[in-house]
Amino acid sequence: MTPDINDPKGRRKRKRIHFITEIVINHGGQITVYKRTHDISMNGVFVSTAKPLPLGSEGDFSLILSVGMRREQINGRFIVARVISMDEGLSEPEQGPGMGLKFTGIDPDASELLYNLVLYNQPD
Repeated sequence: MTPDINDPKGRRKRKRIHFITEIVINHGGQITVYKRTHDISMNGVFVSTAKPLPLGSEGDFSLILSVGMRREQINGRFIVARVISMDEGLSEPEQGPGMGLKFTGIDPDASELLYNLVLYNQPD
């Protein structure tokens, strides 16, 4: 498994929630919509994909949330901090292949929305 460049010892600093949603990524002018996320925290999100971006890639993201009848977006910047290849992902039943995105900047208004999402979706 490729190490997490921002967490080499495997210790997570923030609580994560299992939350499946859509994320739109703009990397180098290429816009891609990914349909499945996992493990959202205030620091980042895991994106399930068979074709992850290279480790260290940077760009912009829009995390799409359905809140009742409304759609909300959390916009910001990211860096790819972890990559799980297709071969490695076969042994990861929870996540599978994909990439861990570390948030490097979040719009101030969206930060509160993300905080509430993580807070109110914690397992009991």
